[in-house]
Amino acid sequence: MRALTTAALVAALAGLTGCGGGTKFAAVSGRVTLNDQPLEGVSVDFQPTATTKEPVGSGSTGITDRDGRYTLRSQLDKSQAGAVVGKHQVRIWAPEGSQDRDAESKAKGKKGDRPFIPGRYHVNSELTFDVPADGTDKADFALKSP
Repeated sequence: MRALTTAALVAALAGLTGCGGGTKFAAVSGRVTLNDQPLEGVSVDFQPTATTKEPVGSGSTGITDRDGRYTLRSQLDKSQAGAVVGKHQVRIWAPEGSQDRDAESKAKGKKGDRPFIPGRYHVNSELTFDVPADGTDKADFALKSP
């Protein structure tokens, strides 16, 4: 009986203190523009960066809407909204067929060219973002292309 009580107490304390390395997520959303124009249909990927030897958790991703707005969800568990609290490297890229060239092409079911996003925002990303514990709806990225 004493062992059972001790086990129950340990389990309860673990749940209260977050024992087991539970990763804290916070809601994250924002807007992406390129040369002051909203980017539709591009992927915004947040990958936590390690500041210690502890595991940092999964990355998060979102797809922009017509106004360039996105909301992040975990890449491993789509039911988990947001991103891991802490510093992230951010990559913004355009999947194949992410934007239609014009309404006529869209009506014919043809996909247009992907928007050109300079490599400094995806392949060799210079972008970072620090996700606060209480979340944010201001994770905005104003990209520039020559």
